[in-house]
Amino acid sequence: MTDNPSSFRSVLNEEKDSMKKFRVLMPAATLAGVCVIAASLTGFAALDAEEVNAVDAVAAIQGVAPESLSGLAATSRDSVTAAAATVEGGRVVVPADPTDGLSLGDSVQIGLPFAQHASDATDSQLPGVVAYDNKNGSTTVPLIKADGTLQINTVIDNANAPRRYDYPIGVPQGATLTQDANGTVAVVAADGSPLRVFGEAWAKDANGSPVPTRYEVHGSTLTQVIEFSEHTAFPVIADPSTGVYSYNCVLQNGSSYFLKPGTALNTCKGSYLQKYINGAKVQTIALTGYGTPANPKAFGTPDCYIAIGVGLGTLYGPGWLVRFLSGAIGYVATQGLPNITACRG
Repeated sequence: MTDNPSSFRSVLNEEKDSMKKFRVLMPAATLAGVCVIAASLTGFAALDAEEVNAVDAVAAIQGVAPESLSGLAATSRDSVTAAAATVEGGRVVVPADPTDGLSLGDSVQIGLPFAQHASDATDSQLPGVVAYDNKNGSTTVPLIKADGTLQINTVIDNANAPRRYDYPIGVPQGATLTQDANGTVAVVAADGSPLRVFGEAWAKDANGSPVPTRYEVHGSTLTQVIEFSEHTAFPVIADPSTGVYSYNCVLQNGSSYFLKPGTALNTCKGSYLQKYINGAKVQTIALTGYGTPANPKAFGTPDCYIAIGVGLGTLYGPGWLVRFLSGAIGYVATQGLPNITACRG
């Protein structure tokens, strides 16, 4: 090793330039080691601007939405991959080059905002978490969760940053990006099955207070609009996220809608709840119409016979008897009819 500090710094700079050409990310442990050596030679060591930005962005997420950093998947990396994990829905890949976009299994690609101008993925010193400096007052921080969820955090530093963040979605042949009347955004295959469903748009300021936000869909691009102002407490954290599972609620009239990830399944007051993984239906759950699973062997059970008997008695039984047995008995009889759903198989 040379004893000349300037020569050492020259060699170090050449190594860093070479690593960037091959898009190899410097692990936190290596970075810390280099800093220690440099500090011993120069008396001062500092992270470069992109490394500082990555650390600050993750610190902002920790301060505003710490739950986002829980349940992270174990990841691997190589010369072109910043982080990758194999989950139930397939392999999720976060690239070193932001223009390559995020890969979700074999079916869906998600482009990143301002990818043409953003930095390469930079280590945040939190294992498996990297950041892209968008060079406009915002930073993109993708997170791969162990349950298969991909959460793409945007950290907004100040009021001069953009308010619109575009995510071009690459979909298979015949698939489309849709948004229903409830605002739910989904990638839907040609046969109508959901390949991916996005969670509800959200944004929080530095105090944890909600910031108005919404999704817009234009062709195959999902846009998150964040309505902050100069009076907003910065940084602001926002994200679109998509889970490995998709649920389709089939109503009793035959129509259906996709549940947003994280929605309680008992909100589906329909006939069936269909569970998908990347467009493949893996389970169909019959429902009573009240948000609870039906008994697949219900027909022929005592509850079913009682429900039918009370229902028929209410409809066709002697009217004088119902009038005579008023009060509680009449109430039970009139309430019995809807409970025929106890017979649903």
